[in-house]
Amino acid sequence: MGVRVRIRLTSGNTKAETTALVNTGFEAEQPEILLPAKLAERLGLYPPPEGSLLEEYSVVGGTALILRGPGVVQVQIVVEDRETSLSEAIPLISDKEEEVLISDRLASRLKIAIDDAAEGTWRFRDEPLTRIRASEGPTYWT
Repeated sequence: MGVRVRIRLTSGNTKAETTALVNTGFEAEQPEILLPAKLAERLGLYPPPEGSLLEEYSVVGGTALILRGPGVVQVQIVVEDRETSLSEAIPLISDKEEEVLISDRLASRLKIAIDDAAEGTWRFRDEPLTRIRASEGPTYWT
C-alpha cells in the first residue's frame, strides 16, 4: 500500500492540495518533491520557468530526465486535527510520473514516522507510539 499523506503546496500565490507518496527510496541531499507536470502546471511551474535545469535521475528500471525548478515550493501536511508548519522543498517536475513523491529528506523535515509501510500507517515523530494514522488514497495527475 505505501504511506500517502495529504499535503498543501504553495508556489507564489498559488496553492493546491493533493496526496503524496512518502518514498524513502527517493534519496536526496536536500528536501525535494516530485511533481507530475499537470500539478506543476497548476502551480505555475510548468512549462518550466527560466532557470530550470534538465537533470538525469536514477529511477527503478534505469534513468529519467527530470526538470529541477529554479526555486522552492512550500509544503505542509494537512490532516483532520493538525497542519504542520511550512517546509521548503525543491520542486522536481516529471511528465511521466502521475503521483506526487516526497523524498526522504522532505519526509524527515515534515516529521513523518512510518509505522507499517505495507499497511500504510504512520504518525508524526512528536506523537505517542499509540497514535497511528491511516494513509490517504492516491491522487493521480494524468
